[in-house]
Amino acid sequence: MSAPEEYPGADTAPAPEPASEGAAIAEQTLRSVRQRLASLDDLPAADHVAVFDALHQELSDVLGSLDRTD
Repeated sequence: MSAPEEYPGADTAPAPEPASEGAAIAEQTLRSVRQRLASLDDLPAADHVAVFDALHQELSDVLGSLDRTD
């Protein structure tokens, strides 16, 4: 499955190695989020809200942890 236009880079080669642990966590999270958003096409619209809620929580947690470590 190719990446939807709204999520450029979801199916591209890995990014260069990040300079810090925080950047590595952010990059890994971004790749995961893009893949999960791209998979929404395979789910009924009613299931999208649960995915968005889970992604929002995950992104909030990661951002909070980055604020404490960087």
